Amino acid sequence: MLSDRYGLPLSSTQPRARDAYVAGCDRRLEGTAGVRLHLKKAVFALLALWMAAGAMMAQAEERFSFEATPGKLPKDVVPVHYALRVVPNAAWERFDGRVEIDVRVMRTVDVITLNAANLEIRRAQLQSGSVVTTLTSSLDAARETATLAPAQGPIAPGSYRLAIDYSGRITPHSQGLFRVPYKVSHQGRVVDKAMLATHFEPVHARKLFPGWDEPVFRATFEMSAEVDEPLTVVSNMPVARVTPRPGGRKEVSFARSVPMPTYLVALFIGELDALQDELDGIPLAIYTVRGKTAHARFAMQATKDILRHFNDYFGERYLLPKLDQVALPGGFGGAMENWGAILYNESVLLVDPRAASLRQQQRVFGIVAHEIAHQWFGNLVTMAWWDNLWLNEGFATWMATRTAERLHPQWRSRLRAALTAEEAMAEDARRTTHPVQTPVRDDARAFDLFDSITYAKGEAFLHMLEEYLGEAAFREGVRRYLRAHRLSNATTADLWHHLSDASGRDVRAFAAPWVEQPGFPLLAVSERCDADAGEVRLEQRRFTFNDPMARPLTWPVPVTLITGGGERRSVLLGDTVTDLRFDDCRGVRIASGGYYRVRYDGAAAPGLARDFSRLEAGERRRRLADTFALVQAGEADLRDYLVLLDALGTEQDRFTLMQALEALSFLRRLADAPGERKAFDRRVVRLLRAPFDRVGWTAQAGEDLEWPALRATLIRALGLAGDTAVIGKARALFAAHPARPIDPAIRGAVLDVVGRHAAAATYERLLALLREATAVEQRWEFQSALRSVADPALRERWWSLLLGDELPPGEAIYNLRHAGASSDRPEAAWQFLKANLARVYAKASLRGRAYVLPEASVSFSDAAAADELLQLTRQHLDSGAYYQAEKAADAIRLAAAVKARQKRALIAWTRARSAQ
Repeated sequence: MLSDRYGLPLSSTQPRARDAYVAGCDRRLEGTAGVRLHLKKAVFALLALWMAAGAMMAQAEERFSFEATPGKLPKDVVPVHYALRVVPNAAWERFDGRVEIDVRVMRTVDVITLNAANLEIRRAQLQSGSVVTTLTSSLDAARETATLAPAQGPIAPGSYRLAIDYSGRITPHSQGLFRVPYKVSHQGRVVDKAMLATHFEPVHARKLFPGWDEPVFRATFEMSAEVDEPLTVVSNMPVARVTPRPGGRKEVSFARSVPMPTYLVALFIGELDALQDELDGIPLAIYTVRGKTAHARFAMQATKDILRHFNDYFGERYLLPKLDQVALPGGFGGAMENWGAILYNESVLLVDPRAASLRQQQRVFGIVAHEIAHQWFGNLVTMAWWDNLWLNEGFATWMATRTAERLHPQWRSRLRAALTAEEAMAEDARRTTHPVQTPVRDDARAFDLFDSITYAKGEAFLHMLEEYLGEAAFREGVRRYLRAHRLSNATTADLWHHLSDASGRDVRAFAAPWVEQPGFPLLAVSERCDADAGEVRLEQRRFTFNDPMARPLTWPVPVTLITGGGERRSVLLGDTVTDLRFDDCRGVRIASGGYYRVRYDGAAAPGLARDFSRLEAGERRRRLADTFALVQAGEADLRDYLVLLDALGTEQDRFTLMQALEALSFLRRLADAPGERKAFDRRVVRLLRAPFDRVGWTAQAGEDLEWPALRATLIRALGLAGDTAVIGKARALFAAHPARPIDPAIRGAVLDVVGRHAAAATYERLLALLREATAVEQRWEFQSALRSVADPALRERWWSLLLGDELPPGEAIYNLRHAGASSDRPEAAWQFLKANLARVYAKASLRGRAYVLPEASVSFSDAAAADELLQLTRQHLDSGAYYQAEKAADAIRLAAAVKARQKRALIAWTRARSAQ
């Protein structure tokens, strides 16, 4: 996630994706205006297809049917079982493979078509009984398929064994089988090491083996790998046998798996240690590189707590004979739910017990809960096709939050989830949004769906649906869904069916508008007093940013209203106006928590502004978010929002302040001139000084659990805004480090402040610390500090270093994409990227190129920057990259529109306040 001027997520103004991929090639067009028009037409034609297909889906989606499931591959040949053998070469640059696939030919075919990408097929044979037929192979690189044809005659229906010998590349990117370089400390020296890992979702299994790489084609797997004797090998199932091989080698073979889709297959090879445990007879292991198993103890306890909870909640015991989790020391930035062998970057799984922070523990718990939830939602039952990705990701996200609420209620996880829902709502209000359940015509389009709408909107809707149906009915519906589709596939229609059956309600009628339509509602609340009674009117319409042509839509919205006297009343708002009467005229408000915006009119508005500081924390945060969204949409004046900001002097709630800082990071983009930005920064310091003085630099006895994270947030924000006291203290802490280690809870923030204001000596020390670091978390912190450097000569040195080979390509590209926002020099970084675009694209993965310029442009607020982004995208990349570019361009145009309306009020506010 990108960090802005104040070190906060800019998720509301940037394109988001779980993984950065999209293919690219060079093209040229003449003229910025022509490019913009051409690209806009192409992108909005695509969006129109999505919307039209969404309307068709709302009418036509049926319960799961294998034959009716979309996909590239024909369904006349079906895999039943794979026996896969992989042999990496000594240099770990290539591998040899052999796969034997038991298939059923359902009807007579002339050829067999399956997926293969970046593979060289040496031999393919089809065997039926004692008859062996050699097949000729032809590869389609664009479609990532292989066609296998016999020399004579068609292939008759029946059971066969398809054997393929082939070779492929081990890549530096987390796609297929990839190499993970890392460093260890050995006898006072930093030593370079490497391991191998796989990551296949959504379409990368075809880079390790030819097969049916679509989620509907479930099959069993037997994996084996030949490696050097000292190495450890991990896969989905337990080790079945180890066979010695000549030359100090061994072959490790694994037991046969249950039927599963190809994207869940996993293989890890390296010098690994394991922390082992068990829960109710289920063996558990967390694999780390040598010497780090002590850091896995928190994750192991979390795993046991979570697994016990899920076994009970789902009414279905975890299915596989073991559950392994593997911590990668780099090369991959998140986590992946491989069945029985879950993949993590070590920074989101390992916690140093000597330097643990609560925020680290919360992050690890949440991600482990998300990935283990997938062992049921996604693995035990798999979405039929990528248009139902949200069944996997939305549910796992919701389940992780729900589990944290149950097992650690003091963490207030629902408030944290509300912040991520804001990210989704910011995307969902724009022209480039898409429905939660989005048709996918081509599996390459699945990459675009790993975003906040699929994850966070999916979670927010499921939370609302559970409250609407009731916890018991919802849980029973989920259990029925899992039992009915166990070891098979499902669609959203299947989930609605089982929830309806369990609850006795028409769930599809309630749910379809939320998952099959784009966007969300604005609820308008107006009130007038009639004697001592309050007459309240409630109505809805679609809420959008900068999109006057948006299609009018409505939703069934469960709403709870609260009067000033505490009376609560719940209604289901439809597409007509709802009028209510209360015996209280002291103001009415809507309880926070729904996936909608709220605007108060009439008598309801002044009281809420006046009583803002007396609202509960969740409602204060929501009031800030709704008011600022209305400002962005042109439905409120910025001064309405600034009044609320001025009331934050006594604020102590982290979530409320995070919401304010998110808005401030957007507003700072509207200040163009250096003098305007300096005045803005002075105002930010004045605004945040009082909250920071309360939390201070060090932990206080009995302090709020969120204060350590709030402390780091405020240190970063104040230091990047130029607060001299914070800068001085940060420099002092850095000078004393590591003899007196910086508190891990604030270390990243301190390093960012030090980096931003670094001179040459500090830069050199940060670079030396990066080169010596062996923990991924600290490597990321030092990279963030170096990325924050503002000094022109030093930042150019850092950017030039990123073009070389010192950092792994994924880390280098991430730093280059975020160079401008982190250093507060977006124009300079943009020019650097343009001047070196060929080298940058050569370093990025084919899929990752689509994200380089969009994420580098997020700090701009002029329409010309949006035009240039589209021009460069069209010039250098193919149509697969257009959607990400248009999303970023639309965000830039939104900022430009807000600037045109509100800049004068913003500058007047910053100058007036900073002069005090």
